[in-house]
Amino acid sequence: MFAKAFEHYDSFRENRLTKRRFSAALWQELITEWSTHFAVRELGKTEEGRPIHEVRYGEGPIQVIAWSQMHGDEATATMALADIFRLLATSGKPSDEFKQKLHQNITLRIIPRLNADGAERWQRETALGIDMNRDATKQNSVEARILSAWADEIKPAFAFNLHDQNRLYSVGNSPEQTHIAFLATTGDDAGTWTPSRLRAGQICQRMLHQIQPIIPGKIAKWTDEYESRAFGDTFSSRGYGLVLLESGGAGWDLEKQSLRKLNACLLLDAFCAIADGSYASESIAEYEALPTNERAIVDIKITDAPLSATVRADVLFNLVETPMTDGNIHYSWVVENIGDMSPFYGLTEIDGKDLHLSPDSSISLGENYTELVLLKDGKPSFKLSDYTHKIQS
Repeated sequence: MFAKAFEHYDSFRENRLTKRRFSAALWQELITEWSTHFAVRELGKTEEGRPIHEVRYGEGPIQVIAWSQMHGDEATATMALADIFRLLATSGKPSDEFKQKLHQNITLRIIPRLNADGAERWQRETALGIDMNRDATKQNSVEARILSAWADEIKPAFAFNLHDQNRLYSVGNSPEQTHIAFLATTGDDAGTWTPSRLRAGQICQRMLHQIQPIIPGKIAKWTDEYESRAFGDTFSSRGYGLVLLESGGAGWDLEKQSLRKLNACLLLDAFCAIADGSYASESIAEYEALPTNERAIVDIKITDAPLSATVRADVLFNLVETPMTDGNIHYSWVVENIGDMSPFYGLTEIDGKDLHLSPDSSISLGENYTELVLLKDGKPSFKLSDYTHKIQS
């Protein structure tokens, strides 16, 4: 299923979603449209009264759940789920056979946007400032209570926890940026491979096999220390086969459209493998051998950058995203570190030995920049704004 979905992705891509941050009006338009094709119900409301919806497809005996955007600024999988809904709502061969298999064998229940208040602000936390994924135990937020009650009502065989991770995570201590990370989440401190966790591991292994030829060396495993406050770990402890899918970075594609495509195709293939049971032939050896996420990457690394007329050192710049009230995102740059930065890799690396500060420029640790110009032979050679334009183009 993966190869077919990947080849024909453009035919079912939801083209109204082009950026990670999109309006509440567009989201309501999509929900209204999905209601004509699927069973859509309101599970409750967020702290600020925004509805939390479940989209259901299928009438099969195997219960599968998925939720996205429990962190409001993590929307890659949300876009991918919209793509999947568009495919499932479209009639015609060859998708009909696939849809029939899903419909007869699994019941798929999805919360495509859990933290709508955080999404509106473009922030990780809820309106009350609570990280919902550290609220599984006390359930101080209404959103956490809704998620917990929903999952316990269904008691799924499989649960897909869909996130965006830090885009600067690396595959181990390497220069390779993690594009996708998996985790068959443990349900206890000992990391016990229960039957439900093994099922999740087999799905992770299948996913790895599908994307390894497309993004070789750019796949990692999320750290598997048990965190009792996290929903994935909590649900795993209840016997739900918990698959964590994290979308990382993809170079300067900050809108993560390439990772959105991988998410949509991976999830479709996983649902299909659950429906026909083919996942059960997978081992977990290659999944377990994956390197874990590390922090060895920055956005821009300038070696031997000029700090003054006589002093040079390596300088690391990282991108800063600031949500604006008009729904856009403002980009700037922060000096992350200065000194011997040899352990780190840059998405862009620049040799600064022949560069000099322009008369009105300086480089200071922690300083936030919209522009910085460095000269070579008296002419501009490096401009931070060029990289901002690259992101926005």
